[in-house]
Amino acid sequence: MPSQEYSGVGDALRAEKIAVEARTIDRPRVVEGSGRDKIQKTTLRGSAYCVIEIPLKWILEKKEDKR
Repeated sequence: MPSQEYSGVGDALRAEKIAVEARTIDRPRVVEGSGRDKIQKTTLRGSAYCVIEIPLKWILEKKEDKR
């Protein structure tokens, strides 16, 4: 279980890996200007739920430095 849940308009997640589940997942689209990385964008609908499985590396490094 996640430690916190956010459900407000505009709340965002950023991570290396995010697990998602929803009733409907729109077709992925390649974001303009993404270049070689082929960054994709999609929308989850109906009881959408996301959990960060792997945080960004620099966030992990920050936490280790504080210890």
